[in-house]
Amino acid sequence: MTYLNATQLEAVRRWQPLYLEAQQKIGVPWALLAALHYRESNFGARTQRVGGPFQFDPPLSPGQVRAYGARYGISDLTDPETDVRTGVLCAAAFLQGKVTALGHPALTPQSSEEACADAAWSYNGRAYGSWQNSPYVNNDPQRGRQLHIRGTVPDLKDPRKRVRIDQPDTRPGVLAVMREVRARLAPPAPPAAPELPDARDTVMLAGLDGQFRPVTQSRVVIPYTAVLGYSGGKWWIRPATADEVKAAK
Repeated sequence: MTYLNATQLEAVRRWQPLYLEAQQKIGVPWALLAALHYRESNFGARTQRVGGPFQFDPPLSPGQVRAYGARYGISDLTDPETDVRTGVLCAAAFLQGKVTALGHPALTPQSSEEACADAAWSYNGRAYGSWQNSPYVNNDPQRGRQLHIRGTVPDLKDPRKRVRIDQPDTRPGVLAVMREVRARLAPPAPPAAPELPDARDTVMLAGLDGQFRPVTQSRVVIPYTAVLGYSGGKWWIRPATADEVKAAK
């Protein structure tokens, strides 16, 4: 089941480095930040409403932005209403503050779906009695779960005023979007370093004549300072150069 179209997926790809930066610096899972961005502004860079693409309500003051940056060693935050990177990082910091204020463990990239759902519920104000009943968090019309959204939002014509809404929520909630972006846009895994050789691996050992030959014994005494390397699917051992010997001391 999918909700996001090609344009929305391209927007996630565009902003994914920012979500991953916030995950690395603040701990909030990148897919959770992407899902919040979708719910707040459909992955927008700007909105007509106050609060910016992450819809901070009320808007964050410059002092709050500086405080979030200081907490996580980020010194170059600007305006969360006009700069998406600042919005993402502030949303992550805001979310961690909500989570820890409840006495819950801080979010990490390994946090469970339930922990992420509860955090998203906090982000939206903890209405509807539970995150399970919150359309913001748990709406999933394709699975037959279309909840009713009730509340107030700033008036587009006059942000100082609020207007009441009471209608079915036709959009997917945070959980559904999290699952989809993780399934369709998982960040590439870093290349795995080869494991150290074991008894089943072929190890090529350079002799003093410079020729590589397979090691056949389970234990070998190497009569020189050696370098261990891996290439072409094989481990090899060769004499260290004079510079390598000097650098190792």
